[in-house]
Amino acid sequence: MRKTIVIAGLAVAAGVLTPAAGSAQRTQRFPGVPGSDGMSAAANRAEYYADVLLHTNEILTRWREAWAADELDELLELYTEDATFIFTDDAPVRGREAIREKLTSLLQETGEVQAAYSDFDASGRMGFISGMMHFQMQDARSLRTVTGIHLTVLIRRGRDWRIRTQLFRLDEGATPQPRS
Repeated sequence: MRKTIVIAGLAVAAGVLTPAAGSAQRTQRFPGVPGSDGMSAAANRAEYYADVLLHTNEILTRWREAWAADELDELLELYTEDATFIFTDDAPVRGREAIREKLTSLLQETGEVQAAYSDFDASGRMGFISGMMHFQMQDARSLRTVTGIHLTVLIRRGRDWRIRTQLFRLDEGATPQPRS
């Protein structure tokens, strides 16, 4: 009995909050309510995901281009002031200046990064992307291809998207010695 009442209550609430077809008055009365612009909640969500994915791709393309060109300042602009960067077994670093130090040595040791993503999600003002990556890594003795996974979390502040957290985890056997 209780379940029937709750369902009926939801149906009544849905009728009040959802505008009838062609009801301009309700659209004006409830601006910002999902569905009040004539789009379904699924269409709104799909539009949101498309927008976040567009900005994510834009940031990651800019990141890859700056990495390939060894443009440290351009790379750093893509991170938030308090971003966290984690490279394999090294201790995490936080903040642009600490990331600057970490990236300075990594840019000298690595070639162009190739990354693909296999997982993407978004919620509110955050986007998440992860997948496989590989790059060339130069040490004192040789040049070798290194593979692993990457994870990047982006955050939107106002209209700008920036990298909040980034993790590169190399596959077993490919891991260089942790750097201080």
